[in-house]
Amino acid sequence: MNKIAIISNTEPVICKKFIELGYKLIYTEEVDGFISYEKTHADMQCIKINNEIILLSCCKNLRHILKETYSINTAYTSRSFSGKYPENILLNVQIIGKYVIGKEDHLDKTLLDRIRKYNLKIINVNQGYAGCSCLKVNDKALITADPSIYNALKNTEIDVLKIAEGYIRLSTAGENTFGFIGGASANLDNNTILFFGDIREHPDYSRITDFCNQHNTSIEYIKDYPITDIGSATLLII
Repeated sequence: MNKIAIISNTEPVICKKFIELGYKLIYTEEVDGFISYEKTHADMQCIKINNEIILLSCCKNLRHILKETYSINTAYTSRSFSGKYPENILLNVQIIGKYVIGKEDHLDKTLLDRIRKYNLKIINVNQGYAGCSCLKVNDKALITADPSIYNALKNTEIDVLKIAEGYIRLSTAGENTFGFIGGASANLDNNTILFFGDIREHPDYSRITDFCNQHNTSIEYIKDYPITDIGSATLLII
């Protein structure tokens, strides 16, 4: 069994943590056209849906590694893109249980085809960076700082915790640009979350841990390191 993490190489401390947890790393590509701090974000380049990885059509080296080295099923986006919003959010969704949270009008056809194939239901939100903005706790619970996502979910069966915006460093960006909770974490399994830094420094730390405990989910974090958005990580076990 191989544990694989598709991840940005911009923060060696975070990469080292995944290696310590037994993951083999596949580094994302540096995509031309994206804003500098989006260039290597996994949640912008790929999405795992069932046992398939959908990739931006330009990520040919990443696809080669996934297919040739690990025999992982892959597909490409059908639309070309410039990297400018909203053409950069073709795959930026959060999948939680039977739902897909995203800005429906701007999702790629390849992804929409898979959503229909697997009988998933789209929850349309105003936030284009839905994947970045959401931390999936389990298939019935989610954490976000985004008001449009919170409002879209609060009357559904998904339990949602709204936290304060900000307080998350965005890798390679300036001091006045903050990251998202989804991009600063990853689900190691159905009941464990890894935060990319010291979540104890977040003002809503107690609320976050209480919420996770309520949903039988434990947390891990990197001590004494600023919690940092690197575009999450796409994790596979093969």
